[in-house]
Amino acid sequence: MKNQAWILAVALILCSACQKKLEYLLLGGSGWDKIAIVNKDTKKIVWEHPLEKGWECNSVAVTPEGNILFSYSKGAKLIDREHRELWDIPAPEGCEMQTARVLPDGNCLLAWCGSPARIMEVSPEGKILSETGLDTGIEQPHAQFRQVNKNERGNYLVPLFATSEVREIAPTGQLVKSVKVEGTPFCAVPAGNGNYWVACGDAHAFQEVNLDSGEVVRTIGREDIAGAPLFFVAQLLPKADGGLYICNWQGHDPAAASGGYPQLVEIDKAGEVVWSLNDNAAFGMISSVCPVD
Repeated sequence: MKNQAWILAVALILCSACQKKLEYLLLGGSGWDKIAIVNKDTKKIVWEHPLEKGWECNSVAVTPEGNILFSYSKGAKLIDREHRELWDIPAPEGCEMQTARVLPDGNCLLAWCGSPARIMEVSPEGKILSETGLDTGIEQPHAQFRQVNKNERGNYLVPLFATSEVREIAPTGQLVKSVKVEGTPFCAVPAGNGNYWVACGDAHAFQEVNLDSGEVVRTIGREDIAGAPLFFVAQLLPKADGGLYICNWQGHDPAAASGGYPQLVEIDKAGEVVWSLNDNAAFGMISSVCPVD
């Protein structure tokens, strides 16, 4: 009987291991010649889509239907896994499409930098549902913003490079408030406690910020995560378990790749590294990440 119990216990353990759900991530990055899906366990690319030279991709997302949405500076595209284009919304000449995100309601959030900048909500079929014009006060489109988000109030959070601030903008285009942060903010995402994580780009840091009061609750700096020094902090992606993905873009530091530093980091709620991606031969510079169901 003891042997039978032991065999049963081993079988249950093995069965549990076999049933472990595989995790995949969609990755993109400014300066990389593709977007790709990677198997987290093996850290191997299982799907990729080429990008043309000069296409700057700072936003990737997966729709509820499993299609792939991405920005490419000159516009935003939705494609299926067979690389068929479902729709393409171009940015005007001289503008830069930097945001392409999927909203909780299944619609897409697009935004281009320009004079004026523009934020759009788009249906899964590619129909423009709303448009918000925005005067950032910043002349150069490339110095304006990267990832715009939408908060629970229905307003847009626009992180501005040149002025080191996060602006909350109503759908009418009216400024609701502005909060100063460090560096060149890339995105502002919910931290799960009412505050927001703000990626601070070339400040080599990210901050927890109360956007209502303007208080900076804490700053995680370049050397504060053991084993993962921060370079240009691009997209931050909170996890349901309290963890956080950090896109550690290395394009502004030529020594970063040769130093063997992680390009993508996952930390737990205690701030400890639990997973990282560090393979400059297989992966380019990573500035955007999205889980794949």
